[in-house]
Amino acid sequence: MADLHELTTLIEAALPGSEVEIVDQGGGDHLFASITAPQFANQSLLAQHRMVYAAVQARLDDGSIHALALKTRAPEAS
Repeated sequence: MADLHELTTLIEAALPGSEVEIVDQGGGDHLFASITAPQFANQSLLAQHRMVYAAVQARLDDGSIHALALKTRAPEAS
């Protein structure tokens, strides 16, 4: 079972200035994460997702996360 607070912390550490919301979609290991991060600017969706997966790779490897659906975006330009 994934610790949502830990995952949020891992993503925020890897992507400083990010806004992260993670929701358990069932069973504690099927998750949905919505992430807005300045590092996503001018990056493809695939690159954005790779950044997030890299941040939580240890939890994917140990089975804490079985499925992770992502919605990623860069912040709105001011």
